[in-house]
Amino acid sequence: MATIPNGDAEQKFQAMLATLLATPTGWSEKQQIELEMARDISVEMLRLAETMRDTDAGLETLLTLLKYAKVMDFILTTLASRRDIRPQTLRVIFKLAGLKVDEAYPG
Repeated sequence: MATIPNGDAEQKFQAMLATLLATPTGWSEKQQIELEMARDISVEMLRLAETMRDTDAGLETLLTLLKYAKVMDFILTTLASRRDIRPQTLRVIFKLAGLKVDEAYPG
C-alpha cells in the first residue's frame, strides 16, 4: 500500500461517490417520492436503534424495527431493479407496517 497520496485515485473515488449519490436521471416523480419515503423510514429506524441502545429493547421495539427494515428493503430492491411499484401495493404494505404514506404519493 502506497503511503504517498495518489491524486488520480482520489479523483476516481470522488467521481464514483458523486455517481452513487446522484439521483438517477429518468426517474419519475413517483419513484423519487418512493425513495424519499424509504429515507424517512431509515431515519425512523435510526431513531428506534438509538432508543434500543439507550434503553432495554423490548420485543415490540425489535419487531417494529424488523417491519420497517422489510418495507425499506422492498422499496429499495424494487427501485434498484427498475420495476414499478403499484401505489395500491405500497399503501397496503405501509398500512400493515404502521407507516404513513407521503400525501403527494399517487393512488
